[in-house]
Amino acid sequence: MLFLSLVLLGAVGAIPLRRPASAAAPITAPCTVRFVLQALPRQLVASGYCRSLLDQPARYYYQFESERWGPTRTINTQSGSFELGPHQEAEVAQTQLREVPGIRYRLRLRVYDEAGRLLAQDSVRHNP
Repeated sequence: MLFLSLVLLGAVGAIPLRRPASAAAPITAPCTVRFVLQALPRQLVASGYCRSLLDQPARYYYQFESERWGPTRTINTQSGSFELGPHQEAEVAQTQLREVPGIRYRLRLRVYDEAGRLLAQDSVRHNP
């Protein structure tokens, strides 16, 4: 159930918003990010991936945050740098979450360029 909820909520977040006709065209990002979720008995393994859309190598920085709240709240953050070759994809972060009834989760992956500009992001939320 947890896995299905996370997948469905992740899919909803991927629906593009309609922009007014007068809005400027979005700038094409040099990369994309996504989550791969694997449901195990009483546990969820979430991996964050980044894919380069460039024709040359590039260096990126990531921040991967997992937040869990219920009776208590915990936030774990992973961050670091990585390089991708042309059109290459790599797993940049991973976390394991134990499934506990009534506990809510939020996962967020953000990728930045060397100047600190946000290039791509994805998030998944589970609210029982």
